Amino acid sequence: MTNEQLTEGGVSITGGKVTVGGDIVGRDKITTVTYGLDASALAELTKQFTQIYQRIDARPKDANVDKAEIKDTVQKIEEEVKKGEQANPAKVERWLKFLAGMADDIFQVVASTLASPMAGAAKAIQLIAQKAKT
Repeated sequence: MTNEQLTEGGVSITGGKVTVGGDIVGRDKITTVTYGLDASALAELTKQFTQIYQRIDARPKDANVDKAEIKDTVQKIEEEVKKGEQANPAKVERWLKFLAGMADDIFQVVASTLASPMAGAAKAIQLIAQKAKT
């Protein structure tokens, strides 16, 4: 088989000794992201953030703030909070303040979600969310 005959990728090795190291995958590589929250807390948090994204989509157009900018900030908060106890509270606090300046209505919903024990956020994140709301 020549290299010209390969139409769907693959590896063709001919010749002498070959050494391969690293992360070898024969087919599809499946990776898993492990969050710091248990499955039920993660499911509840995901549900809450899905509702938040729906609220963002339902907002009227605003010449000063793009919905994409609001979503981006909310996604950063969501991903950090999903880390559980390993989440960086300083980042979440900074993003919440930024969100409050852009879209107070969305900020209020996000802060209420994070302050609720039902969301499963780390205690430090809950306290920051409560503080940010006041």
